[in-house]
Amino acid sequence: MPRVADPRNEVGRNKTEKWRHKLRAARIPESCQVDTAVAAAVAVVMADKLEHDPDLSPDLQIILATARAILKHRGFDGRGPSKKLMSRLLHRKDLSVLPRAKRSTSL
Repeated sequence: MPRVADPRNEVGRNKTEKWRHKLRAARIPESCQVDTAVAAAVAVVMADKLEHDPDLSPDLQIILATARAILKHRGFDGRGPSKKLMSRLLHRKDLSVLPRAKRSTSL
C-alpha cells in the first residue's frame, strides 16, 4: 500500500519518481518486482514437480528451509512461517496462467 507523501521529503520523492520513470522507460524491473517473480517461479516449479512426483528435489527443499529460517530470523515463530510459506506457494490463484520456462543451464 502506498505511503502518504511527506512534504518534508518532497525533493527525495521527486528524485525517486524520476528514477522509477527512467526504469520504466528502459523496461528495467525494480527489486521488489524481481523478488515477486522469483517467488512466483518457485511456486511454478514446485507445482509442476508435485504434479508428477510427491517428493521435492533437494534444491527446492533447501530453498524452502532457507526461506523458513529467514522468516524465523526476522522474528516470526512457531508454525506460522511454514504454513504461510506453503500456502503462498501452493495456493496461488494465478498459478495456472504463470509462464513456464524450458529447462536451461544458462540465464
